[in-house]
Amino acid sequence: MKSFAQYLTESKKTYKFKVRVAGDLPEDFTNKMESCLQKYDVVNISNGKRAPITETPMDFPHLQNVEVTHYDIELNYTSTAHILSEYIASCCGCQNNHIVVRGENDPLDQIQKPADDSKPYESLLNTEDMGGESAQDQAGESRVMSLLKELETARKEREIDPMESAPKGDSKDISPEEYVKSPVGS
Repeated sequence: MKSFAQYLTESKKTYKFKVRVAGDLPEDFTNKMESCLQKYDVVNISNGKRAPITETPMDFPHLQNVEVTHYDIELNYTSTAHILSEYIASCCGCQNNHIVVRGENDPLDQIQKPADDSKPYESLLNTEDMGGESAQDQAGESRVMSLLKELETARKEREIDPMESAPKGDSKDISPEEYVKSPVGS
């Protein structure tokens, strides 16, 4: 049987982030970023990959005609993307709005992934059969008639008749003059 120390060393988890920096990088930016991230016990920092200059970069809509450099970092200690962004900006001498940090499973990265263009998109409304079974018998007048039939069979199957114990005919023990005057204000 394994000891607790063995389980602990086997369960070592690392935290991956993507750092994007817009514009011209300060001198020796990668080394400065690596040294400031030693606080979080850096496992790996990839070399910066530069994206081509675009009119408005995806993560930086407020900037125009700048290149974006991407870094993949892996840390042993956890942190949030916002804290890492502020920390890297302050340590490396960059503006806060020129750095974006995202976690490994950030939903915005999932949205920004390119779509699979192997087959053209076709709307389901344009297809003859949209899949599934037809529900025309469950709508409109046909549903009303089927509902009435269901209610009739349920009434016939009911064991207890609510009107069975109710008295039938006229009531002779109540006189019409008894409730003529109002009890309030008389």
